[in-house]
Amino acid sequence: MNLERIGILLVLTLSIFLIADEVLCAEWQRRVYTPKGDWIDATNPHPLGYFVKDPFLRDDGNDFCISCTPAEKSTIHQKMKFKTEVRPIGKLNNSNIFDVYYWFGESGVIRWKSILVETAKDEYREIYHLQPTSAEIGPSYIFKIGAEEILGTRDRIPGTGALYYEEYWWFDNAGPIRLDTAPIHVAAKSILPKGGGIWKGYGLNMRSLDYRMPVWMEGDTNAEPTGGKIDIKFKIVKGSIIVTEKHYTPPR
Repeated sequence: MNLERIGILLVLTLSIFLIADEVLCAEWQRRVYTPKGDWIDATNPHPLGYFVKDPFLRDDGNDFCISCTPAEKSTIHQKMKFKTEVRPIGKLNNSNIFDVYYWFGESGVIRWKSILVETAKDEYREIYHLQPTSAEIGPSYIFKIGAEEILGTRDRIPGTGALYYEEYWWFDNAGPIRLDTAPIHVAAKSILPKGGGIWKGYGLNMRSLDYRMPVWMEGDTNAEPTGGKIDIKFKIVKGSIIVTEKHYTPPR
């Protein structure tokens, strides 16, 4: 095989890898939380009615029927009251974004929440589906970090753990990119003292780009951590969280 042919093959191979990478990056993802688990899957476009006309068909957590056939699931709305409401959140990169709230039965408490991004006329993609065991569900929001605009949702989980269903997205021309907070957790774990841990969930402040928490040691009570504190700073670069500083301060 001559050098010219080898060069052509290398260019073709590189082109195939670049195209595959672009397709993978362009795939829209949906973050799902349910009582049976949480996951990320692909999201496809649908008309608005798909999300609001019969929410029992969108029951990812099997709240209302564990072993129903599709036909049985399609009749639940005849037996139980429900209400859906679409509320605008705002616009990012020329895409209109909406919350969808779901109520069931006689309760006035919002049970589920979805976030939809409008991609064409009467075409929406669901990027977030919250179907919790229990949560204080409120509106999603758009906020600025320097010149960047971020979509966020933060719904408190009842209890003493100060835990939240919390997600954030950065948008580019191809659509939303979920901000993966794993680098923050990895950095936190790397500086914890032996026997130390993080027992509560309120430390992340996306607006100020930091994560600050006290450290609990074995034998501590929930109310009195004794292991010092950690402080992690980060930045957002094209939809990725990059840790810039991490510090552990021992107890005095």
